[in-house]
Amino acid sequence: MSKSALTRNVHQQKLLVIFEGGLGDAISVAVLLILMAKKYNLSIDIACHYHTWRYVFVPMGFTGNRLDFPVEIRRIAKYHYVQPDLTAFILDKTEKWRRCIMEELGSAYGVDMSTFSGTYSIPPHILQRMKLPQKNEIHVGICFESKGKLRSYPDDLALRLLCGLVQMGFEVYHLGTRPNAAVEGLQLRGYYNYLGKTDIFELAALIKQMDFVIGMDSFPVHLSNILGIRTLALLSTTLPGIYRCHKNVRCMQSEIECTPCGEVMDKCPYGYDTCKAFYHPSISPERILGKVICECADLFKFKLKSA
Repeated sequence: MSKSALTRNVHQQKLLVIFEGGLGDAISVAVLLILMAKKYNLSIDIACHYHTWRYVFVPMGFTGNRLDFPVEIRRIAKYHYVQPDLTAFILDKTEKWRRCIMEELGSAYGVDMSTFSGTYSIPPHILQRMKLPQKNEIHVGICFESKGKLRSYPDDLALRLLCGLVQMGFEVYHLGTRPNAAVEGLQLRGYYNYLGKTDIFELAALIKQMDFVIGMDSFPVHLSNILGIRTLALLSTTLPGIYRCHKNVRCMQSEIECTPCGEVMDKCPYGYDTCKAFYHPSISPERILGKVICECADLFKFKLKSA
């Protein structure tokens, strides 16, 4: 399917998009499809997993129908076009982490991704249930998880960073999908452990109440951006270019020599059990803390005035 095909004078062309990517990519694809439907008067349906549909496409405001994934051949006949996975067009693994998928998708289909004015809709009863007490401290949400252990933040560094944030006076909300033995039983005033205690909507409700979010190259960073929360992405095997279209995201990149890395999930090509990128001095916990202080400087002033 090309941009020229979309501009043909055919009333309400029907497009089926097949998507099997992760939740972070799903946010970018949802933005693209909403803008495409509006610009080209398209009727767009999507074939994806139910989890992705429920927690990304519906709350993002996508109004097309969902087909079960994988798609039955007989159901394809009614569509003018079938578009395979939109995020799989960069085949070179290393090159993929240099480029901004949102920017390139927008360019390919003739839409300006920066014009998207929607947000992520959270059910009101979940917002109410997850409401945090009103305090004067700065709320910082932090998620150390990513897809694959090489892109996730090491436990020993995570403890140093958590303790440093609390000591600086931040209220720290530890977010994630699974419990972590390294922080189990951690007792710090101003530290709140939500690991493994939230579904996606509950996670979004917490992020929406944060003043600042720290994350890896992962879904919570994409979600925080679309919710309008200023965010710091800590990058090990990827590069800042992938977040060029994320207006609320700033990046800290490891300057280790082997980044970006094509093997970014669970296997280091040099044979190490853990990725060494986060141990590089360029992205030490102390440097991260300094970056957070700079990014939150205006928040400190605001909180002091309102105290």
